[in-house]
Amino acid sequence: MTDAPVDRQAEAAADRARAFHRLYLRLRIDDQLRFYRARRTEYASAHRQAVILRTALLLGAAAAGVITQSTNGTARAAWAVAGALLAALAAAVTAFETLVGFPQLEKIYGDAARNLEEAKVDWEDVDPERVPVQEVERVEDVFRSERGQWGQLVVKSAAPAPPAPPVAPKDPSAAK
Repeated sequence: MTDAPVDRQAEAAADRARAFHRLYLRLRIDDQLRFYRARRTEYASAHRQAVILRTALLLGAAAAGVITQSTNGTARAAWAVAGALLAALAAAVTAFETLVGFPQLEKIYGDAARNLEEAKVDWEDVDPERVPVQEVERVEDVFRSERGQWGQLVVKSAAPAPPAPPVAPKDPSAAK
């Protein structure tokens, strides 16, 4: 008769452990993995679009330059201005892409997704009837390392501090 409450408690603990395992996989790992994959795809697409737009603008500027050589008068000036504007727009697209850092963001999210995929494989191999403390730590380490990469990205993009102005040595004879 004393074994029945113990068995029920053990079964209840196993049920809670299985529920935790299932919910953690679905709500923490899979959800974050979908987020990382979506961001990686978004930034890869943005980088690709910026490259295509920049190339098209530069080709347009080059074409305007060629046309400028074969025209005279007002048309020549108009094509020259158009070429200069297209080249300036290409520079603006390049500056925006560099400022946002699409390739770096794609790498951050891609690395995080790959690390989380590896942790997910290990999570799925864990016995769902016990609380996998070590595996939870591994998954959470993936999230911490992703956040750590953001700090590196911010430090990398910060402008260096200007040098301190030189201090002139004090002339002892000027004090008299």
